[in-house]
Amino acid sequence: MSNASLKEQLQAVADKFPESEKKSHPPRQARQQTTKPAQQRSPSPRPNRAEKPKWLEYAQYGVELLRAYFPSCFKSTDGIAPLKKGIKQDLVKRLSTMEAIVTEDKACMVKSLSYYVNTMSYHKCVVEGAVRFDLDGKPEGVVTAEEAKYSIERTQLKHKAKQQAVSPE
Repeated sequence: MSNASLKEQLQAVADKFPESEKKSHPPRQARQQTTKPAQQRSPSPRPNRAEKPKWLEYAQYGVELLRAYFPSCFKSTDGIAPLKKGIKQDLVKRLSTMEAIVTEDKACMVKSLSYYVNTMSYHKCVVEGAVRFDLDGKPEGVVTAEEAKYSIERTQLKHKAKQQAVSPE
């Protein structure tokens, strides 16, 4: 599955959620006044940043759910480790037994797994001989030389694409 199709799939799912479910924060000026009323500051101009696409918010939400329900397996950026081969099937099987989680969140976690394993941080940790882990954080195999080579190629391609996006020639 290409990244473009993954993005399109996540966008399609994110579009189903109403705008009212987005996190809403009070305006920056209002927050400053509530935290420090005596100090009057004018709001500083924020750099022009594009808002996150809906598919990215959806994918990151799914990763946070994975971290919440499977903390031994899905760690923060500092503790990322290679995942067991076939972990998607294990995840689907495990989620099917967890009645407390709503179906939409289960689907979000499964779809976000693809996002997680295609991040630069994940590819950087996939090196030859590195131990792979299952959903419970137990060792389950090692990374082969071929798999490590693939991850290096993916990292280089992503880095090259990022450079070209920043400075188009």
